[in-house]
Amino acid sequence: MTAIRTASPEHDQYGLLAAHGFDQAFFGLWVERDDLDELAGLLRLDPGSRRDVRLIEEAATMTDWSVPLDEKDSLWIGPHSPGWSVVISTSGPETGGWWLSSGNRGMLMVDWHREINGLSDLVYYRDGNVIAEIPALPSGELLPGQLFEPYAQGLPRDEYPIQGEERLAHAFLTIVGRMTGRFLDENWFRTPGRAYGFPLIDTHG
Repeated sequence: MTAIRTASPEHDQYGLLAAHGFDQAFFGLWVERDDLDELAGLLRLDPGSRRDVRLIEEAATMTDWSVPLDEKDSLWIGPHSPGWSVVISTSGPETGGWWLSSGNRGMLMVDWHREINGLSDLVYYRDGNVIAEIPALPSGELLPGQLFEPYAQGLPRDEYPIQGEERLAHAFLTIVGRMTGRFLDENWFRTPGRAYGFPLIDTHG
């Protein structure tokens, strides 16, 4: 794990997601759990709506922008790296899914909606609490803070008004990859996982 703390991904992490349709909206949770049944239960997902599908296939449906964002109704979960799973959608629970980090589990959240509020802060939860954040400054300036600092080595820190949020999204996702032990690549999109209908009620709000 030490080696990946300063490693760089082969692909621009934001650019890869954008190439698969997530340029306008993206919601991702990296959760320190490897039991997908447990994760689906915690998310209150309907087992009857389950479809076994790779993210690359579900992404095409999620990112069909002819369907309004508030009418999109699928969420994908799958394995990410040893000990970590991932939750992907174009929107997420309003409360951020904090309860997924119960039991002293770590969880990282990266999300954006380009037309509403742009890139959101990178948030690190543990045991239901926010323990660190990196602000999503429109200028693109990276301010990792003490906890994230070991994972931010080599990433651009200065302001970059042109495409600043895109560069910062890449930085956020690189930090997530360094912390979880895996960066995003084409094989990541081809990992077998499960799609579910989005939960109708956020019971933890």
